[in-house]
Amino acid sequence: MRYPQAAADPRGATVFERFTDQARRTVVLASDAARAHHHDYLGTEHILFGLIRERDGAAARSLESFGVSAAVLDGRLTTGHGEQARSGHIPFTRHAKRILEQSLRETSLLGHERIGTEQILLALIDDRESTGARLLRDVLPVDFEQLRQHILRQVTEHRLTAELGLGPTHLTNLRWTDAEHALCVAAAAEAGQPLDAWMRDRILDAARPGAGTE
Repeated sequence: MRYPQAAADPRGATVFERFTDQARRTVVLASDAARAHHHDYLGTEHILFGLIRERDGAAARSLESFGVSAAVLDGRLTTGHGEQARSGHIPFTRHAKRILEQSLRETSLLGHERIGTEQILLALIDDRESTGARLLRDVLPVDFEQLRQHILRQVTEHRLTAELGLGPTHLTNLRWTDAEHALCVAAAAEAGQPLDAWMRDRILDAARPGAGTE
C-alpha cells in the first residue's frame, strides 16, 4: 500500500517506517473501510475503523473494553453513491495525515521507539474536531480524558511487564485505579521522568534485597 508523504523524525526516518505491524495493518484496514463505503478519500473515521478492526492492537482492546466495536461504528458511517469501490491509491485527508504524524509525538512523549495503534488512537482523540473523533465521542460511554488515562495505564502495564519479565501473577499486581494512576502520573512528572521509567524504578527499588526493612 502506498502511504502519503509524512513528516520525518529527527533521525531521518518517515513516520510510517516506525509503525509497528499492527499500526501498518490499521492503515490497510482503514483503506479497506474507505473502499467498502465507496469513499474516494481516507479520513479519520476510516482510521478509527482500522484501529478497531486490528484486533491485535492495543487500541482495539482499549476501545472494546468500553463497548466500542466495528458493528457499533459501522451503522454511523455514511456510504457514498458510487457503483463500486475505488481501486488503487486513496488519498488521505488533511486531518488523517495530521493524526498519523501526531502519533509520532505521542510516541516520543511515552519514550517509545515504535508507533503502535495506541499512539494513533491518542492522536485521534486529541484532534477533537475530526470526523473520527466526533464519531467516537458519539458512541463512547466515557469522556476522552478517561479514555486517554485508560490507554496510558494499559501501555505502562504492558511495557513494565515486558521489560521486567513479570508473569501473569505479577501483572495483576501492576494494575491500578484511575485515581492511583493519576497520582503516579503526577509523581513521575515531578521527578521529570516518563511514567513507565518512574514506575520501573519504583518496582526495582521494592525488589532489591532489604527493601522495606529498617
